Amino acid sequence: MKKFNLIIFIFMFFCNFCYADVFSNPENIETITNQIPELNSIKCKFKQEKHLQNIQKPLISGGEFEFKKNEGVYFYTTYPIKSTTNYTNKNYKQINDIVSGISAKKYTKLKKEFDFYYEKNGMKWTLGLKPKKESKAFNYISSIKIEGDDYIQKIDISQTNGNKTLLWFSK
Repeated sequence: MKKFNLIIFIFMFFCNFCYADVFSNPENIETITNQIPELNSIKCKFKQEKHLQNIQKPLISGGEFEFKKNEGVYFYTTYPIKSTTNYTNKNYKQINDIVSGISAKKYTKLKKEFDFYYEKNGMKWTLGLKPKKESKAFNYISSIKIEGDDYIQKIDISQTNGNKTLLWFSK
């Protein structure tokens, strides 16, 4: 019986370790700043999945993504329909502030709005953001998780209404 309990304990320990989430690792911004590389302008492919409440299948789209440093974010969707969405300083300011702040390592605005979480494994890093109660985003964003190495590879946005948006970027 002792062996069985020991095996169960070891199994549970390793399961918790394997499924550890970035949000169990709060971190101050000063530590994070030194570990995430400064991100430059990039043009790459993207795939997006929107998981909406009461809809079983995710809405899938994709195309070209462009981040122009000091200007903004552009999505040139090629499927299922062609469209262009830009998140520049004028439009969708909060999304632009998040991406621009991370890319330029300027976290002052983000520090006022979000609590930070961070983990690193080799060259891969994961940054978690949770809105503070006094933040404008608190009522509609549950969390944002950003993963990358020398560029952002994945963004996971969870909303308070249960909707979720996943974005993957590839060169």
